[in-house]
Amino acid sequence: MNALSLFNDWLRNDCYGASSEMFAPNVDVRELKDSYIVEMDLPGRSEKDVSIELNDKVLSISSIKNATEDDSERTEDNDPVYLLKERHVAEFRRSFSMPKDIDEEKISAEFKNGVLTVTIPRKPESQPRRIAINAVSAA
Repeated sequence: MNALSLFNDWLRNDCYGASSEMFAPNVDVRELKDSYIVEMDLPGRSEKDVSIELNDKVLSISSIKNATEDDSERTEDNDPVYLLKERHVAEFRRSFSMPKDIDEEKISAEFKNGVLTVTIPRKPESQPRRIAINAVSAA
């Protein structure tokens, strides 16, 4: 084992020896005439594993997922038995600054085939309004 490998393992393990990893899922953000679309690849996760929040025009998507554990194979002191353990807790948080023209009340999200799609509708553009000037005669 080389020094770089040891260093990477040390960074990946916390002080309790539990292994955790931060990762950043792939994201596409599209701008359409009437909405913005955020698509995020989240293989192996479900809608129950994901949290979406909007606060002060910042859209945050986060998740924490523990590797599945088989409770049937445990030792007498209730610890699971592993010969090799490479799957671990994986979590992420991605934040996106939203433009002023979003309609916060109509944001929707769906999860299908490991892809999270968030649709952020845009408010109709405000059009300049022509203001009539009334002539007032001097009396």
